[in-house]
Amino acid sequence: MRLLRLIAGLLPLCIAQPAAANALGSDGFTHSGWTSKDGIPGMLQALAQTPDGYLWLGTYEGLYRFDGVSFEHVPPAPGHPAGAIPVSAVFVARNGDLWVGYAGGAGAEIYRHGALVRAGMPNAPGEITEFREDADGAIWAVGGRTRRMLKRYSHGQWQAIDARWGVPDDEPVSSLFAARDGTLWLAAKTRLLYLRRGATRFEDSGRRIRDGASMAQDAAGDLWISDPSGTWMLPDYPRGQRTAHNTVFYPAAPTVRRTMILFDRAGNLWGSTYTGGVFRIPQPGRSAPDAVVRYASSDGLTSNQAVAMLRDREGNIWAATEVGLDQFRRANVVQVPLPPKTTATGYLIAADQRGNVYIASGATLYRVPPGGDPVPILAGLDEPRALCRGRGDALWLVELGSVLRLEQGRITARLPLPDAGPTTGCGEDGAGRLWLARLDLGVLRRDGDRWQRIALPAAAGRAQDVTIDAAGNPVLVLDRRALMRIEGSEGRLWSNAAIGVAGLTLVRGMPEGLYVAGGTGLARWNGKGFARLSIADHPWLRGIRGMVHTPRGETWMINNKGILRVTTADLDRAFADPHRPLAHDLFGEQDGLTSRTQGSDGAQMAMGGDGRLWFLTRQGVVRIDPAALVRNPTPPPVRIRALTADGVRHADPVTLTLAAGTRSLAIDYTALSLSVPSRVRFRYQLEGVDPDWTDPGTRRQAFYTNLAPGTYRFRVIAANDAGVWNRTGATLEFTVPPTFLQSRLFVLLCLAAAGLVLWLLYGLRLRAVARRMRARMAARIAERERIARELHDTLLQGVQALVLRFQLVADDIAPDQPARRALEEALDRADQVLVEGRDRVRNLRASGDDGQDLAEMLLDVVRRQAFAPTTAIQVVTTGAARPLNALVRDEVTRIANEALFNIWRHARAGRVEIEIVYRAASFGVRFRDDGVGIPADILKAGRREGHFGLTGMRERADKIEAELTIRSGPAAGSEVALLVPAAIAYARSTRRRRARRTAMGDELA
Repeated sequence: MRLLRLIAGLLPLCIAQPAAANALGSDGFTHSGWTSKDGIPGMLQALAQTPDGYLWLGTYEGLYRFDGVSFEHVPPAPGHPAGAIPVSAVFVARNGDLWVGYAGGAGAEIYRHGALVRAGMPNAPGEITEFREDADGAIWAVGGRTRRMLKRYSHGQWQAIDARWGVPDDEPVSSLFAARDGTLWLAAKTRLLYLRRGATRFEDSGRRIRDGASMAQDAAGDLWISDPSGTWMLPDYPRGQRTAHNTVFYPAAPTVRRTMILFDRAGNLWGSTYTGGVFRIPQPGRSAPDAVVRYASSDGLTSNQAVAMLRDREGNIWAATEVGLDQFRRANVVQVPLPPKTTATGYLIAADQRGNVYIASGATLYRVPPGGDPVPILAGLDEPRALCRGRGDALWLVELGSVLRLEQGRITARLPLPDAGPTTGCGEDGAGRLWLARLDLGVLRRDGDRWQRIALPAAAGRAQDVTIDAAGNPVLVLDRRALMRIEGSEGRLWSNAAIGVAGLTLVRGMPEGLYVAGGTGLARWNGKGFARLSIADHPWLRGIRGMVHTPRGETWMINNKGILRVTTADLDRAFADPHRPLAHDLFGEQDGLTSRTQGSDGAQMAMGGDGRLWFLTRQGVVRIDPAALVRNPTPPPVRIRALTADGVRHADPVTLTLAAGTRSLAIDYTALSLSVPSRVRFRYQLEGVDPDWTDPGTRRQAFYTNLAPGTYRFRVIAANDAGVWNRTGATLEFTVPPTFLQSRLFVLLCLAAAGLVLWLLYGLRLRAVARRMRARMAARIAERERIARELHDTLLQGVQALVLRFQLVADDIAPDQPARRALEEALDRADQVLVEGRDRVRNLRASGDDGQDLAEMLLDVVRRQAFAPTTAIQVVTTGAARPLNALVRDEVTRIANEALFNIWRHARAGRVEIEIVYRAASFGVRFRDDGVGIPADILKAGRREGHFGLTGMRERADKIEAELTIRSGPAAGSEVALLVPAAIAYARSTRRRRARRTAMGDELA
């Protein structure tokens, strides 16, 4: 039976083929594909990448650009021939121009400043197949599949390249290649020619080739050519060399019709074929002729008809096929070419102290020496169930019925088991005792030369796994819900509640403590208690099944999310502060991991002596070399693709003025990192609206609504899949003009309207006040006139009568009598009283429109004050004089009298100025002097103690709704200004009164 098992174990080794490594993603490269379901617009013809990072696709449906996520159509130039839609060639010149060649006789166009323009190619061929640029900046165009067309574009002119240039008339041109030394190479149907820089005639190399050849130049400057027969290095024919210094020939597959080749950054040669898919030659010239790796539709390629290839600015390789687009990218996670597992147990892994990694797969045990690949060392194993590291160089492998002790790959002992039950875990403690966890069969311990069954508490459950902690004590995992650590003859039991983690998936002893992982997080025993990291704070820590610390200060783990990396220092800080963020890197499908971790017990990863990490998955074994991780160092170019405002789309905007009243807008942005577009992250900010950067994750659109009129600046930055940020990003300035209702003109009109309304209200108010004032003044005048009449009709007439009677009495007295003289003196005094009384009555009946000038009246007031002769007094009138209302005139005169009296008595002024101002809106009078001024306390109090002159002036001003202002400063004189609204100050014109009286007369008539 063991012989049969040995034969069964060797059989997979015999049938395992290296071709398994050719499957996409299994040979150090990851593969992504886009087809029509992902938005591929149609059959692809050509590929190019412009400096801004866009990938350009020539398709049967026209020209498209690709940002890694979406395909955007670019319309042809104005004047493009109708119906000539297919794009058959695209090429980027050194100045950044994108040259576009069409089928259907449409010639060539150039993409500049966001649009295509016609290139003016005369006698365009039915199809342009290729563009090239020579060392002098001239653009060469190859046309026609069955007949030759070769044109050269320089200084705005096209030139036909014909037999005068040494190009054979009888052969179509397959391809052109511009070498770095300035030589231009031409592959015709059967001949290879070259054009030296500055020459005008091609030379025949003498090399015969097959139709469909393509050329590429490696990093050392050597030229390689590939045609349907194979791939080889060319001699330096321009220098007279006839044999290349490397003569390795790589034959092509039988179905290859034509090729296109290029080199990647690592020096591998890639090629597309018209019928044979894609091939790769690792390090051509240094690899064997049979080292060609082929990718076909059976391996996941979108089609075997690959028509174009491209290496982008990040080093990725792209292939355009008839039905899709394929990307090849260096993988960090490499699939290890091992036969598939043949047992339910799956793969087993462990490492010895020398750094060798051991992997059990099916009935075979493999050893991976540091820096090497897996090598089978044992075959015919009887269903391996557990693999663990022992003390020293020992390694323990548990079969169905026995346990093997290995040292340096050799079996040094075989220990039969007491029964043939399954074993799920093993470990050798510090005392050299071997422990086996056997589920329903309990726990076995090897003491000396015999097995001992270890009894577990009744409620402990079944033993699923065993591990050894840093102190050499065995720790048993019981039904994924408890742990038992055995120290000597005593056991310590920890439940899920005590650990703080449920559904245990990992228990590993490390120098800093015992790590316990499960479905709810990760915990670490530090000798006193468990510190926990919950999935509530770190959801990516769910179900860890493997953990390794590396000498580089990193901790690597694996779970169903993928392979995880954190720095060990960050992990320690996280256990000290469980709620703090823990930065981590996730390696998943985009990095080459094509399966999930195994669900079995035991170690699921190991580290070799060379630092490489090996992981077990459901479908095989993968490895990562932390020292050789592929990291994308290129910051992604950031572009703003479009701004859509109220349904109107503006493509590739730089500055925009939107329609007035724009209410909502969406801004589409992108980052041209094509390696892993799904991992590109963004941050954006609309200055003046967003207080800080907004983190939308991987979303490539921003939305804004209800923006106020104004000019805005939108900024967006991005990071590539490796977290390298382009912090300059892209900027868009746009203006939202105001509608008429939002414009400054409307605001000014509103303000003007409001001002007009206020002015009208003020005018109405002023008129109402004026009417009340006139009514009061009319009442006061009427009262004065009544008093004047009463005085005239009673007092003055009575006194006059008495004077006449007394005069009669005086006339009867002899002239020489003393009484007559006294009586006549009394009568003279009575006459004076009558004169004064009549003056008073006349003043009471004055109408205010007596023609006396106000300036003269104020001068009369000045004269009555008896100013000193040295005091200069000036009266100035501004504006056309108008008659004042009687009451206003009277109050003005009294205020003037008080103001001039104060100046005469207190100011000790040398100059007094009186200014009378007549304006349409107001009447004013101002009194200025250059005297000592009014003391500040009096000016503040508004009156002098025991005096009421200033108070009286203000009261008189209030009576006529006037504004009285008194200003003064120490030794700066004083100023008294009275301002009366025109509607109150001025008497109504005679014409108006006459018209009103005429109208009243007509009504009475």
